[in-house]
Amino acid sequence: MSDRDYLPLSATLVKTLTDKLYEKRKAAALEIEKMVRELIAVQNYEQIERICKILSEHFVLSQNGNFRRGGLIGIAALAIACGREAQRFKSYLVPPVLQCFLDNDPKVRYYACESLYNIAKVLRTITLSYFNEIFDCLSKLVCDLEPTVKSGAELCDRLLKDIVIETCTQFEVIAFIPLLRERIYVRNAFTRQFIVSWVSLLTSVPEFDMVQYLPEIMDGLFHILGDPNPEIRKSCEILFSEFLTILKTSQVQPDMFEDMTRILIQNSQSSDDLIQYTALHWLREFLNMPKCHQVLLPHSAGLLSAVLPCFSYEDDNRQNILFTFVDFVFFLFFIFTAKEINSILRQLIKNESTKKSNESNAIHNLPDMTITKMVEVLKTQIQSGASPSRIIALGWVHHLFECLQDQMASHIDVLFPTLFRVLSDPSDEAVLLVLQVFALISTSNRTNTDRNYNDYFTKFIIVLMDLFRTDRSLLEARGSFIIRQLCMLLSPEDIYKTLSETLANEPDTNFASIMVKILSSILLTSTELHDLRIKLKNLQTIESADLFVCLYKTWCHNPVALVALCFLSQNYDHACTLVQLFAEIEVTVDFLIEIDKLVQLLESPIFTYLRLALLDVENNQTLIRALCGLLMLLPGKTDAFHVLRRRLECVPNFIDKFTSIDKRLANLSINSKEKETINDPRKNINFDELQQYYLSIQNRHIDLKKQRYRYAPTSDVRRNRQTSTRYLDKMTMSAPKSPLPQFVCQVCGNFLQQDSSLETIDDQMTKPIASSTTICDESYNELQQGGSDGTIVIRKTLGRKRFGWSITTSQSSLDSANGFALVPHDVNKDLEQKSMREYRNDINIHEKLYDFLSEQYTFDHPLCQECTDTLLDKLDVDLQMATHELTSYKKLLEQLNSSTNVQPENYEKLKQELIELDEEEKRIKDELLKLEQENQRLQNESEQLKKDEQSLEEEEIRYLRDYNEQKRLLFEAEDEQKSIDNQTKHARAQYEKLSKTNAFNAAFHIWHQEHFGTINGFRLGRLPSINVEWSEINAGLGQAALLLNSLAKRIDLQFIKYKIIPLGSHSYIEDLNERKNGKFVQLPLYTGRRHLTWDNQFNKALIAFLDCVNQFKLAIESKNQRFCLPYKMNEKKKGVITDSNGYQFHVSYQVGSQEEWTKALKYMLTNLKWGLTWITSQLPDDMTTSNAIPTTSSPTVTSPR
Repeated sequence: MSDRDYLPLSATLVKTLTDKLYEKRKAAALEIEKMVRELIAVQNYEQIERICKILSEHFVLSQNGNFRRGGLIGIAALAIACGREAQRFKSYLVPPVLQCFLDNDPKVRYYACESLYNIAKVLRTITLSYFNEIFDCLSKLVCDLEPTVKSGAELCDRLLKDIVIETCTQFEVIAFIPLLRERIYVRNAFTRQFIVSWVSLLTSVPEFDMVQYLPEIMDGLFHILGDPNPEIRKSCEILFSEFLTILKTSQVQPDMFEDMTRILIQNSQSSDDLIQYTALHWLREFLNMPKCHQVLLPHSAGLLSAVLPCFSYEDDNRQNILFTFVDFVFFLFFIFTAKEINSILRQLIKNESTKKSNESNAIHNLPDMTITKMVEVLKTQIQSGASPSRIIALGWVHHLFECLQDQMASHIDVLFPTLFRVLSDPSDEAVLLVLQVFALISTSNRTNTDRNYNDYFTKFIIVLMDLFRTDRSLLEARGSFIIRQLCMLLSPEDIYKTLSETLANEPDTNFASIMVKILSSILLTSTELHDLRIKLKNLQTIESADLFVCLYKTWCHNPVALVALCFLSQNYDHACTLVQLFAEIEVTVDFLIEIDKLVQLLESPIFTYLRLALLDVENNQTLIRALCGLLMLLPGKTDAFHVLRRRLECVPNFIDKFTSIDKRLANLSINSKEKETINDPRKNINFDELQQYYLSIQNRHIDLKKQRYRYAPTSDVRRNRQTSTRYLDKMTMSAPKSPLPQFVCQVCGNFLQQDSSLETIDDQMTKPIASSTTICDESYNELQQGGSDGTIVIRKTLGRKRFGWSITTSQSSLDSANGFALVPHDVNKDLEQKSMREYRNDINIHEKLYDFLSEQYTFDHPLCQECTDTLLDKLDVDLQMATHELTSYKKLLEQLNSSTNVQPENYEKLKQELIELDEEEKRIKDELLKLEQENQRLQNESEQLKKDEQSLEEEEIRYLRDYNEQKRLLFEAEDEQKSIDNQTKHARAQYEKLSKTNAFNAAFHIWHQEHFGTINGFRLGRLPSINVEWSEINAGLGQAALLLNSLAKRIDLQFIKYKIIPLGSHSYIEDLNERKNGKFVQLPLYTGRRHLTWDNQFNKALIAFLDCVNQFKLAIESKNQRFCLPYKMNEKKKGVITDSNGYQFHVSYQVGSQEEWTKALKYMLTNLKWGLTWITSQLPDDMTTSNAIPTTSSPTVTSPR
């Protein structure tokens, strides 16, 4: 470009403005400022606009860095020169500077900040029209890598904040919010701090009402809250607290709360603890505001998703962290906040349900969609949450079913599988909550009024049984607990009845038996089932009898539990029958354990009535017989056996002594007639049918047990087995009822068809047997006749289980392990014809006969025909094998005999071989001995090496211990060294700071305040419009006197004619030329009179003080000819001080106006300040760093015009 294009800027000015040196560019800027001021004076705005255009387009936007730097400083100078008129050219001032904010040259960026600062100082409010652009640029510059640029941006930021606060009514927040919403997600720490400071500033100004824009920036503030910088987190946390305080007291639209709730719910699930706690704290405060309840209820699902995981922190891996005290307190507040939110939300749901029930036409805030979302959240938390959260979620499910039963009905099928899985949870509280929920479900929305529960109750019981069937560990650990809790929550009768109906068709008999055992134990021991036990004990109603029948059919799977049920219901006759049927059951250890437990239960308070019934012997013979049967089943060395035996020994027997048989029979008949007259529901129970049902169930158990322990048989084998079973039954039914016992096979256990010749055996035929064996008559007790039906009881101790009685057609054998048998009625008739002794001898003879046969062979007698044939076949096979082995042995013997025929000529050879072998053996033994010695030596060496190794290890440990100790000492020394270094740095910094401090400058601060000169803040002078108190003026004069006196001492100056006495507000000057009463005249530098024109002493003191200042000046000039003061003091005219324009002012209050007096005091203070500056410059380097000698170009206090 030519020089004409830069007009009105001269070529020299352009060249200077684009120079590399800053001082030259600054001089050019001052020249531009002077030029613009002249143009402003003549109002030549066109030329000014042309200068602006040249500087912005040809300089600031130039590709040359020097041009850009010169243009920026030139624009700043132009703006300063324009002053108020700068707003005319704002389009040429601000936009070009903003473009330089992103320049690659850091110096250009810094000068741009400096230029914007000067422009903004001039434009002030006009700058706000470019606020968004400036804010965007500053948000990028605050994170600049160049420190100078960053400091420049911070200066602009502070100025911009001042402008916004001053002109808050003209600042458009609504236009700023979109930019703030965009920039708030920046991750740079400096930018985040910059944004937080601006939001805090806008929030502190009530006129901006930043709360209404909070939903738009809240999410971004949460992102800033998660910054790792603790200062930023703290600033953002304070900002959130301020917003929350404003929200509590302001009127906010409900839509805002809804938007903020969504943001809070989202951030409450953050992984950052502070973000999560802040969000939860806000949600809690929202819930505590009644105006927010209607807004928050539709977000209940989100609130649950935010709160429920918080309860897991008690059980989370965060507990494994070693908390500091602050972290621990924060953790407690965190849990407390979550619990409070949970409690308030539960109460809101409850209030909503109450409102719904009371106001049918009211608009409710819990639609089905919200309930569905809540159920999904709870389901997820139950399935995958930790134990504490799962328990809270289950409590919520229970609460929802309790409060919103109708709305929750459609979600039962969704929750049903999830709730059932919780039954396997290790927490008892979780299981109990699930059972409570199922209890609520079972009693809700009953479709059938005849039943107490709905269809879900039956479904629950069925699924519960399936769960127990598949998870036996759950059944063993929790089965009893679950059933007992269900009985507490629901009707025990309905629970047991439904369980019985479910188990009645159970295909797995083993599982059914286990379940019955558990149910029976609960029924007999649990306090929750007391009423049910009373109902079963009395059986006074048809319903109780039906319940007994229902339980009986299920209890058939466990014989011992069935007997206990009969004992409980006082059906002793049937219990006795069941005990007799135990002969058909395989007696296992588990079976005996159950009997043992039953005996223990009989001694408990529950069966007190049963033990008292033993006193009525004549009416409870079947009870006694049943207990005797249990006694016979128990092993003799068990505690239960002795307990039951002692109990039976306590049964009274005095009725046998004092009551005749006829009388007892009469009593029995009377009792039976009385029972017939009473309407007893027990008569409706068909015990024969129940007995047959019991036998069928037991047969099922036997068949299934056989199938479990063998391979499934083929159809032919199964058919043959069924045929043989029918044959045996038929044989048993057709067996003659002989008066002799019916013997059983010792292999298969079936009854034997005895030959009639065995009945004619007498003593003569058994003499050979008697000679070899001794019959022990003492092993038999006497046959006792007892019972109402005349049954003969035979008790015998047998070594083998050899015989039994055919009592019924369904029995195939007796399976008891003792000699207990019942003789049928037809046998009793035979016993009447024979004496007891003869009958016992017959039994003895047959038993001894089979004993004799058993002793002669390796197998026991008697045997059935099939077992005999099988045994013979086996013996034939054994015989063949023995014959084969005999033949083999004979052949081997012959071979050995033939090989032993050795020739004589081979003897010597064999003898020589034997000698060699002996020598070889001796040699090998010697080698073995050497090897053993070597082995011993090696073992000794190994032990020595182990000892050496152990000593080395101990030495290593000792060395490591010493090393660690030295390392610790080294660390301590390093820490101490660092501490000393830090102390040294601190001391050096303090020293440098103090070395730059001057006592005079610190003690006497002379400045100006509007028209007044001040010293240490005290104003000197008075104006008609500003009435300064005399106490302040007196204090200021005292400070000035102290300063002048100190400066004079510093240069060893003795004032001529005067002596200054500094005494604060009562300082004075002694006139050494005048005496009064032998003392020097005191001229006070203080006054308090209303009319100073009358106070001559005060005016003289001021004149004397000014004279002392003049003497101080002359003393300095004698040492430094270059020194001069800005305001001259006339030696001839005392008390007069002259400014740079030649105007004279008198320090005396009597001369001139108050304004002139004030100026005189101000000029006097200015001279004192110059003297102070000179004295400071003459101090040594160890006291001050300022060595500059003041000249006429030094800064002065501007005098007001």
